[in-house]
Amino acid sequence: MISRRQHIDALVGERLRWARKRRRMTLGDVEAASGGEFRISVLGAYERGARGVAVHRLLRLAEIYGVQPAELLPDDDQGSDRDHAASQRYPPDSVL
Repeated sequence: MISRRQHIDALVGERLRWARKRRRMTLGDVEAASGGEFRISVLGAYERGARGVAVHRLLRLAEIYGVQPAELLPDDDQGSDRDHAASQRYPPDSVL
């Protein structure tokens, strides 16, 4: 059974992927834009929900992606239609 924390990490990961793809950035582009602050492997773990992201790092990613930090957070801890819609538009292995 998935824990509440894992569920939230997965929802945040979907949002991170959505924001990155909206900017048409690869994980490598984000690593370069951050000056190496974010490594590709860590960004991928965030997007897969395999690793939780600290607030200060979430704020920095919002800055890189040009979105409001709130756009990277789920509407509620149960998920939402918007979360589901984002996951359908950008399934885990999709590319633009």
